[in-house]
Amino acid sequence: METVVRIAEDTEFDPNQVTPGWEGFAATGAMAVCIILLGFLLVRRLRRNAYRVEARERIAAELAEQEAAAAGTAAGAAAGSAATDAAGAAGAPGTPSVEPGSGRDSGPRA
Repeated sequence: METVVRIAEDTEFDPNQVTPGWEGFAATGAMAVCIILLGFLLVRRLRRNAYRVEARERIAAELAEQEAAAAGTAAGAAAGSAATDAAGAAGAPGTPSVEPGSGRDSGPRA
């Protein structure tokens, strides 16, 4: 340790010798460019991830809506056929027969 202190005391300080020079400037510039590029990449990935989450939420909502509609249609059809069977079994005159595919949802869509 004494050797380092003695060499430091013997060496004269020259401000031109301790500047970073063009190498330091180039290294600092390259580091700045890399950090800016990393920032752009990060923003792009975050935005892409946010869009994916939105798309997944929309798909999940549509699937839930379709399942609810299918459950409602199935429950309505089961209740309707049970009522028709009960009316038909009672022999009520003038009860229309209900056939599969004759519901209001089975027709052509506009």
